[in-house]
Formats: sequence, C-alpha cells, structure tokens
Amino acid sequence: MKKSVKTVLIFLLLAAVITALIFLTSHKKAKSYTQPVPSVKILKPYKSSVTESLTLSSYVEAKAMIPVVPFVQGTITLYRAKAGDLVKKDFVLAEIDDAPYKQTFLQAQAAFWGYESTFKRVESLYKNGSTTQQNYDSTKAQRDAAKAQFDLASLQLEYTKVKSPIDGTILMADSTEGSMAVTGQPLAIIADLDSLIIKLKVPEKYYDLFCYEKDSLIVNVNRPSDKQMYEDAVSKCEIETIAPYISPETKEFEVRCLICENMERFKPGMYVKVNVCYGFHNDVFVMDNKARKIDGSFYLYDEETSRVKFVEGENIINDEKVFIVPDEMKDSFFVIDGQHSVFDGQKVNVLSGE
Repeated sequence: MKKSVKTVLIFLLLAAVITALIFLTSHKKAKSYTQPVPSVKILKPYKSSVTESLTLSSYVEAKAMIPVVPFVQGTITLYRAKAGDLVKKDFVLAEIDDAPYKQTFLQAQAAFWGYESTFKRVESLYKNGSTTQQNYDSTKAQRDAAKAQFDLASLQLEYTKVKSPIDGTILMADSTEGSMAVTGQPLAIIADLDSLIIKLKVPEKYYDLFCYEKDSLIVNVNRPSDKQMYEDAVSKCEIETIAPYISPETKEFEVRCLICENMERFKPGMYVKVNVCYGFHNDVFVMDNKARKIDGSFYLYDEETSRVKFVEGENIINDEKVFIVPDEMKDSFFVIDGQHSVFDGQKVNVLSGE
C-alpha cells in the first residue's frame, strides 16, 4: 500500500514538472528579426565631355555594282572572267559562238548592197526625170530597211564579245566555257571598289536632324575584326543623299553614306556599325552610366537622413560611358553600386565610392 502511494506521488511530481516546462516555453518571448541595412557606393558628379550619337547597323555596298548581261545567246567559247580580277572598261570577259551571227551578218550585208545598188540607179533616173516619185520612194524604203537589218546583224555580231562596261573588280564569275549564255542572265558582276557606300535605315524622328544639321554630323563606320590578328576597320563617312520621303511601312528613311578612307578594309556585303554623332557638350557635369538602371532611373543619396531618393531619369543626354547631370543635381551624391537592391526612401549604409 505504501509502495502504491509512493508511485502516485512520483507520477504527480513528474506531471507538475512537465506542466511547468510547457508553461514557461509557451510564454517565452519570440526573438525579433531585424533586416540588415543595405550597403551602397556613392559618387559625386565630375566634369567631362559628352557626345550624343546614333548607332545603326548596315552592310557595305559598291556604289556601282553592275551585272554583265549578254545581249545575244549561244555557247560560250571563251570565258576570261575570274572573281577578284581588276579589269578595265571594254575588257573582253567572254566570247559567244559567233558562227550563226556571222551568217546572218553576211546575208544582211549582201541584201543591203543589192538594195543600195538598185537605189543608186533609181536615184539617178529620178534626178533625170526618167522615173516616178513613187518608184524612188519605194526603192529608198527597201534600201533603208536592208540597211537597218545590216546594222542589227553587225551589232549582234559585235555582241558575241561580252565586254566590261566599267573599270572595276569582278565580284562574281560563275559561268564556264561550253555553257550557254542566255540573254538576261549575268555572266559576271563587276563593282567599283574605290566607291563604297552604306545605306542606313534611320527612324523617322531623326529626319529633321539629318536634313537641317547634315553638314555638322560626324559619321564613322566600324567593322569588327579578329582582335588577335587585326584591329577593327574604322573609316570616316560622308553623307551623300537623304531620301526625301519616309517609308509608311517601316517609318524610316534612307541615308546613303560614302566611305572616305581605308577602303581596302571594306568589301561589299560586310556587316558594319555606323555611328552618327550629332550633339557635342563640353565641360559639363556627368555621372557614369552604371549609376542608371535598365529603365534609365537612378538613386540619389541624402547625407542628412542617410536615405536614398528615386529619380526617373527622363530626357537624360548620354553617350556610351556617361550621362549629363541636371544642374540641380550637380552637387548631389549618386548611388553607383547597390542601386538594384534598394527602394525609395530606404536607409542605407555608405561604402567608399572609389
């Protein structure tokens, strides 16, 4: 009996201890979590120069790129065109079998000589009053028709020699001896590589700028190259023409630029980037572009409150490296690192901006 009472007392004691522990645990205050203050780097504006520019992509073209098309057809008996060759005007690129054209020429020649002889006799009679006006006119018309056929046959015979129409470089030469020359199908393509142009498709909003500020624009063309072998090919350009209309489909207008230097580094078909500089600002307060977010906004730092202020950054003039700081902000601190992890009015910890 005494053993049972002792067991009950022990059980009650354990229950009391457990209850006390539960009570203490449930009433223990939860630890509060304080978010750390974000760290940023700041920098004051400094003076520099800013050049406003527009960068467009395009391709190099030859100013005069001419397909050499035969005017008669037939078998090619001689083909001298080779891609890359420099040729002079009237250089014979190919010869077409002239046998059938010689026959036509001889027939037309014989017919013309016959009608010419007849016309001279009739003309002599007409001058002496021995024949009628009608007979004279009829004979003259036959002579003139034969002369036209003879001239055409002579021209076609001459066309069997396909000549270069300009001084230039052969870009394409895809035919061979023994193949057929067909009228309308080029035997070669020749270009003047001393006159290379670039056609730019410019957004409509820049039309007034190009029209009214043409002479003050600075245009440079850049063709990327293998950095391990050669530097990028760079050249100055001159604006030749500005299209007097806007494409209603693309809302763009065309500007033709002539490459002025380093032509040997540029060839038709090459991809290039063209930089058009139009606004020049010297000795102005600027800030690094890295201070701006993707949407162009940025943050200013207030020394008194240690908080940041959000600025939308609309209508900011900039180049590839910096942007011009508004006059009212030239003495402000700009957040140049950490701006992507803060919000307007947030307190921040400042690190060195150097």
